[in-house]
Amino acid sequence: MTLAALLPTLRASIPAPFDASAWPAGSVPTLDDVTVRAVSVGRYAEICGTPCVCTGPAVIPASGGVASTVLSTTVIVATVTDAGPDTVRLDACAAGLDVIWREARLLGRVSLAYDEPFAVLDAHGEEPCGTVVLPGDVRVGDRIAVPCPGCHTVGEVR
Repeated sequence: MTLAALLPTLRASIPAPFDASAWPAGSVPTLDDVTVRAVSVGRYAEICGTPCVCTGPAVIPASGGVASTVLSTTVIVATVTDAGPDTVRLDACAAGLDVIWREARLLGRVSLAYDEPFAVLDAHGEEPCGTVVLPGDVRVGDRIAVPCPGCHTVGEVR
């Protein structure tokens, strides 16, 4: 449990914990976004629409952030299309991908609500494809970014 999880008001001044090895090399969290090599994934999603993907070099394990020359990591950005008390439906199809749900980030706004677990339903599935911890006030229209090892295309998530 992190200090930001205990005191959600801290999210207005410090980014949530971030496992840099799960994201593409050069990724940096902000209060309400993630930049990959200085490109805002939130702004990228505004321009391209969702679902969208942003791929970069993976981080070599135990290297301190050194970029791999052969491995990739993809960031999937999806919009919440339905939000219930314990489930969220995204406009992306993530079933079958090794999405790192523990690294999900809310984009575009800072929430002061306590974190809660949600079952994730993808665009076409009725069975949960993962569990994600997000602020309890997640709502339709929110954008979520999650990393996924490998090089994936937007066609794979539509």
